[in-house]
Amino acid sequence: MDTASAAVGSRKAGSPVWWSRFVPTGEEMRRAVPGLLAVVLPIAILAELLFYVEIRSNTTWFVDIFIAAVLALIVANVRPLSARYQAGLEFSTKWFLRLGIIIYGLKFTYAYLATAGWRYLALVVLSVVVAIGVAALVGRLLGLSAHSAALVGSGTAICGVATIMATAPAIKAKAEETALALGTILMWGTLGLLAYPIMATVYHVSPALFGSWTGASIHDLPQIIATATQGGGQEALQAALFAKLIRVAFIVVIVFAMSIIFALREAGVETSRSGAKAFLSALKGFPLFVLGFFLVVILNTLVKIPSEVAGPLATWPASVFPTTLAGFLLTLAIIGICGRVTREAVSRAGPKALATGLAAWLAQSAVVFVAATVLVT
Repeated sequence: MDTASAAVGSRKAGSPVWWSRFVPTGEEMRRAVPGLLAVVLPIAILAELLFYVEIRSNTTWFVDIFIAAVLALIVANVRPLSARYQAGLEFSTKWFLRLGIIIYGLKFTYAYLATAGWRYLALVVLSVVVAIGVAALVGRLLGLSAHSAALVGSGTAICGVATIMATAPAIKAKAEETALALGTILMWGTLGLLAYPIMATVYHVSPALFGSWTGASIHDLPQIIATATQGGGQEALQAALFAKLIRVAFIVVIVFAMSIIFALREAGVETSRSGAKAFLSALKGFPLFVLGFFLVVILNTLVKIPSEVAGPLATWPASVFPTTLAGFLLTLAIIGICGRVTREAVSRAGPKALATGLAAWLAQSAVVFVAATVLVT
């Protein structure tokens, strides 16, 4: 065999081609089919059907992405999935996540930074700093891995599931760490959805204050919408969306900062030269789909995307259709992640992650509520 043939053979045998960073290879798709057809898609379809039943019953306590995560966790722990299906779970986590995050950008616009005012911006900055700082501190005290603490902190700080799923590949977190952070965020976000309206009623919180508090401290957007509407009506919902969309504006900053911090930590920086090398390495390895998300949000800020296009892709409310393309892709991705979390994995680190997430969320919630009474009311 000549040199050229050997090179081709070597490339076929192992090294991924350059475009495999942007699209899946044929081999990846072939190996993923059993897991996608037997596990991922059935769970996703069942979750959407259950969510549709909720909508028809005029109640949305549990959104489809939460239902899918719970179902995947049940499936993974009732009967461990065989190796034949793992490739499908990995495919969902990798490729559906990336495309879903990019399309998800159509839900947001940075124009809210100009219209919401400095009060909401100050409230959100405080919320983000407290959540990440407390998660890092408590995680270290409890012996939680730095990656898990960072994911819990960033998810609490910005927008829950979407932030964790964007941050995880940027800091090279393990699937187990990502899933534990997702479980933590989903659990406390759901508790907030249940508890906040009760507190608003008991303590007679004004709609503007309640909305600001909700938007700056509840995790995921669907939970925020449900919580704000239940606890304060349309006035609360408007304030909540102002705060939430400013939070989302920080997602690229947080993900980029996390990727730099962990790259420097892994490099064991001792000199400015090694630090610069790690910085450049982090820039090179920064997940391109996060930049894609950022560009879509910028586009959505500068150009009015027709509702006929943006609606089915990302912005349809559940009253029109239970899901969108972006929402369904993220649901598939969460199934891929949670489907690999077993009781053994949770028993090793679950309580630490849950305690870290609870501490970060309670500190964030308390600080935001006090600040909102000064800044918003």
